[in-house]
Amino acid sequence: MQLHFGWRRVVPFLILVAVAVTVFGFSSQHLIRREHETLWAAHFENIARLIATEAADFYGGPSETINLNRIANQYADTLGVDIVFLRSEGAVLGASSAAIPSRPEPDDVEAMLAGEGAYTAITDQGMTIVTGVTGADGRLLGFVQMQAPSEMIQPGFNSLWGLWASVILITTLLAVILSVIIYDHSLRPVEKLTIAAQQMRSGNFYNLEFPEAPPELSDLNQAIREMAQHLGAQIDALTSERAKLSAVLNQMTDGVLIADMEGRVQLLNPAAERLFEIDGHKGLGRSVVEVVRYHQLVELWRAAREGQRQATMLEIGPQHLFLQVTGMPLETTEKGSTLILFQDLTQLRRLETVRRDFISNVSHELRTPLASLKALSETLQEGALEDPPAARRFLLRMETEIDNLTQLVNELLELSRIESGKVPLSFHRIQPCGLLAPARERMELQVERAGLELVLDCPPGLPAVFADPDRITQVVINLIHNATKFTPPGGRIELSAYQDGDFVVLFVKDTGVGIPKEDLGRVFERFYKADRARTGGGTGLGLSIARHMVESHGGFIWAESEEGVGSTFYFSLPIA
Repeated sequence: MQLHFGWRRVVPFLILVAVAVTVFGFSSQHLIRREHETLWAAHFENIARLIATEAADFYGGPSETINLNRIANQYADTLGVDIVFLRSEGAVLGASSAAIPSRPEPDDVEAMLAGEGAYTAITDQGMTIVTGVTGADGRLLGFVQMQAPSEMIQPGFNSLWGLWASVILITTLLAVILSVIIYDHSLRPVEKLTIAAQQMRSGNFYNLEFPEAPPELSDLNQAIREMAQHLGAQIDALTSERAKLSAVLNQMTDGVLIADMEGRVQLLNPAAERLFEIDGHKGLGRSVVEVVRYHQLVELWRAAREGQRQATMLEIGPQHLFLQVTGMPLETTEKGSTLILFQDLTQLRRLETVRRDFISNVSHELRTPLASLKALSETLQEGALEDPPAARRFLLRMETEIDNLTQLVNELLELSRIESGKVPLSFHRIQPCGLLAPARERMELQVERAGLELVLDCPPGLPAVFADPDRITQVVINLIHNATKFTPPGGRIELSAYQDGDFVVLFVKDTGVGIPKEDLGRVFERFYKADRARTGGGTGLGLSIARHMVESHGGFIWAESEEGVGSTFYFSLPIA
């Protein structure tokens, strides 16, 4: 576990104090012990000389052994030591009752004789003092060997160990207390400043806790506080700008791709991902060649990388998307970075196609009756007026063409009003079958004349819908009329409805010639008619009017068809 900031600085100091006190304790104890042993050695040497002086009178005399044993036991009992008397050649003459006689080593004797006549040795068993016994003439008679146990010469070292342990403990505690005081006074502000800096590194520039710093840290404290405020404001501004840029890129209908000098994609907005069918951010880091997959776009990127602004138009994908692509260098960013902008003009191109078709269809629809009227009028002028039956026949044909022109103009005006939302709608709560039955009654005779069967199969119990009955009935009539025109005699037209979630779907199904697949998506456009429909008459505005009317009710209209089998036109209305 990582230590707290303050303790990371205090613990080494405590360890240093503990080590210093321990070293001082061991060193002091060693010195005290040496001094203690030196004092004991001098003390016992003096006693040994005293004993040697007293014993010298008994060396070589009568009862030598008895007297030396008596002296040895006397001093042994008094001093608590072991005493042994030896001849100069090493033979034992007497000893205290607890002593283990031993003769000194020759080296010890030589060492003793080379000095002042005494030899001292300290071992783990205790202290051994050997001194010589000399006669009145100064001749060496023998030795006195005194053995003091270790307990005698080290009587207080165990308690001294406890004392030093107590000193170490107390010193450590005092160091801890001193460290806490120093920490609270000096290190705690540093810790808080460090924590504040770490939070700033993590992106938090607000609600930071700054300490009441001592004078030596006040400038640093104020500098970090001001830096946090300044960085926070800058980060907020950058975050806001980045959020705006991200929102713009995400909502753009135009695709945006940014690549670096090596051709690695650095940015790809959702519109570009949809254009090139890339899921999520899987395109990031991949090469431009892998992402766009069209050599014209790769060449455009290479030209932009060299500093040339390029633009091109191309059609891509199975959906035949029509794109305007612009490549440009990004001079303000990394050298060699490029931006490629993809503008989807498919809808504009489609609208342009619709506009051209509209003009072509209007021209066609107007040209036929106008040409007929001109031909009829020229025929009348050339003499048909003098033939009353012929003139009447021509006038009736002219009236028919004028009626066709009037219907065309009326439907155009009706469609214009519907698209502008100026058609008043009267909504009522009505059963779906109540929308299909009136249309069936009005079209039944016309369908029978065409040799077709018109069937109404509306299931009971369907929920009511909100609709303008007259407008929806007209939609159904238009669909029945179209089915009648393109269904051969002997065919069948079915009217029915069903519930689909929050909508009721009404449909008109026929067994006619069907609609080619390539035309199915455009049958609701103004004036659009499949080639085979050209011979069937009509203005080509009925389905467009029906689409706008259904959409004004909040519903949808669509068609399903199979050539040679028949077509079904559906439209939905929301449940009331």
